[in-house]
Order: sequence, then structure tokens, then C-alpha cells
Amino acid sequence: MCVLMPSRRGFRKECAFFLDFMKIELDKMSIADDNMVTSLMGEPSGPRTWMTCPGFSFAHSGLIQMSRYCFYIDGFNVYYSLNTRRFQKYKWLDYRKVAEGVVKAGDKIAGIFYFTTLVEWKPDSVISHKQYIKALRSVGVDAVFGRFMQKKVRCHLCGGYYKTREEKQTDVNIALHVVCDGINDLYDRAVIVSSDTDLIPAIEAVHKVAPDKEVGVMFPLRRYNNSLEKAADFAITMREKMLKRCQFSDKMKVGSTTIERPASWR
Repeated sequence: MCVLMPSRRGFRKECAFFLDFMKIELDKMSIADDNMVTSLMGEPSGPRTWMTCPGFSFAHSGLIQMSRYCFYIDGFNVYYSLNTRRFQKYKWLDYRKVAEGVVKAGDKIAGIFYFTTLVEWKPDSVISHKQYIKALRSVGVDAVFGRFMQKKVRCHLCGGYYKTREEKQTDVNIALHVVCDGINDLYDRAVIVSSDTDLIPAIEAVHKVAPDKEVGVMFPLRRYNNSLEKAADFAITMREKMLKRCQFSDKMKVGSTTIERPASWR
């Protein structure tokens, strides 16, 4: 369980809301002490004896809030980790369920952000992708879009050039969100779902500009990255059991429409 002591700046305001609750709970435990409760509104004093209630942990000399989590998902990084005959059935992944499986009781999910790009030159893929994004939005996941750019690549065999497409902006978008959200105090703990080494500078930046924040990584299936784990405050690895448990229903009612798992994702 990860808990954080509140700042002195917000201490009085938080305690004002929970002072009445504290008195009731202390009475129940037969340890009511007017001096101790009063000390919550001023300087911490006395030994720390811990009690708990739903969503919060209390000390006799202070209040500790549970953690706020934000999740930042590298869509294609996860997609390609599942792009095999064995694992493609897990692409219909509900990231709300994934997030709920990470946080502890009483913690808050402050945001889930899915970073992706539409493959516009593949119409069938775009249809499946848009269906999936609609499913994600129905459970409160925000989609953030990048784009593809054409570039020339030289063939090492024949020496000729050919055109290909390269995904742009996803890693930059993730980095900007993680850093800015840390500065703006949106989370206490961030979880980056990716194995992309390019995101290490973002983690290091948060450590510098918002040192009270923690940034962890969740590695997609079969995509462990040692350098990324060393840079992060904690690491989680996707397992097949978790992927199986965190699927959307094959058919979902979203508003007035019904969306289905794409046939190629079965």
C-alpha cells in the first residue's frame, strides 16, 4: 500500500472535513483523546498509532491520503505484443479493468489515457480500431492521437529507396502528458504501459520537476526492458492470466449502438 503524507498547505482543509469522523472513530475504539484530535489542526505531536477507514489511513498525529493513479498507454506497443495467432484474442483489452487490478483499495484512478494513431491506408483496420476506441471511451478512457508520416528508406540489399510510414508523436505525447500532469498534481503515481526506451527522459524529468511523484512502468506481454525498469520507481509485467480477465464483452451496448469484438481479434 502506497500512502502519502499531506502537505502542510492542505493539511488544515483536509482535517476540517474529517475531524468529526475522527472523533467518532476514536470513541468507538475507546481511545478518544481531545488533545490528540485537536493536535490534528495544529503541529503534529505525540506517538503515531495507526487506524484505518475506507479510503484513508489515519495516524494519531496526522492524516495520510491514499494514492491517485494515472495510466498512460502506448497503444501500438501493446497491440504488437499481442499481434500473434496465440495472443490476438486479447486485443479487446479493457484498460479500466487493467487499472483497477493495479490500484489498491481506497486508491483513486485519476485518469487513463490511450495513445494511438489510425492506420488510414488500411480501411478494415481503421474500422476495428475505431470500434475499440469507442469501447474504451465508454469506460472513461481518453484517446490521444498521433499521426503517421511517410519517409524514404534505403534497401541494404539493392541500394534502392522505398517509401514506408512511421508513427509520429506517440512517445512525445506520452512524455508531455506524464510530465505536465505531474507538475499539475494530477497524480501521485503514474503508470506508463510501454516498453519504449524513448520514455526514459520523461521519467527522469518527472523525478526532477515533481520529486514527490512516482512513475512506474507496465511492460506489455513479452516486452521487458531492463533500462526502462531501472529508470522507473516500480515495474509491473502483463501476464496472460491478467489479459484474459480484463477483456471487454464480445458484444457491448454503447449508447444506442452495439459494438462487437472484431473477427480478427478472436
